Amino acid sequence: MRKNHYVYALTLICMLLGVIIGIQYNTVKKQNALTENQRLTELTATLKKVQEENEALQAHLEEKEKIIKDYENGQNYGATIENLKSEIEQLKLFGGLTEVHGAGIMITMNDSSTQKGGDSNAYLVHAEDILSVINELNVAGAEAISINGQRIVGKSCVSCAGSIVMVNGERVAAPFEILAVGDGDILQSALKFPGGVVDNLAPWGIEITIREEANVLIPAYTQTVLWKAPALEQEVDG
Repeated sequence: MRKNHYVYALTLICMLLGVIIGIQYNTVKKQNALTENQRLTELTATLKKVQEENEALQAHLEEKEKIIKDYENGQNYGATIENLKSEIEQLKLFGGLTEVHGAGIMITMNDSSTQKGGDSNAYLVHAEDILSVINELNVAGAEAISINGQRIVGKSCVSCAGSIVMVNGERVAAPFEILAVGDGDILQSALKFPGGVVDNLAPWGIEITIREEANVLIPAYTQTVLWKAPALEQEVDG
């Protein structure tokens, strides 16, 4: 009788072990399937991205190969040269390397003629005041800007050296004549709106006059421009 109980208990234990092993196997199988699905999704997305990049590179390569082929065959040589010249002129214009003329405004900024006490420097035109005007003109869509004959470009520096204002490394003194090519109405509005540059400088007696001009001439940027080729990335083995 005890032997039968022992066999029954052993059989029950084996059955339970079988059920537990089966559950664990199904769980691991589901987890593996989930992991494999996630990995498959990631690989699919990566493959799609690589394919898109390859297609873009292939299109770029084909474009360059066509240009080379046209040169070799002597086709569209004149048109290509003209296109290159046009691109160069656009780059020079964008970089401020050519003079610009057109309708615009002339702004004159001068130190205060009536100081009311306190710090005398507060009644002088400072670099930050000029920069505030330049920023507003740029936001308003000015095509070109100059200060006392110095063209303002992306790399221009306007700073104070004591009581002296430096523009592009050159000394400039009050009165400051700022010329800007663009829509005169819009450029004036950008400076005269309530709480704007003119309002902020008024309490200090800074004298600002703004006048529309039918033809403003902005000189070219005369400082040396250094063109630096981008560094080539090099793979290092190991």
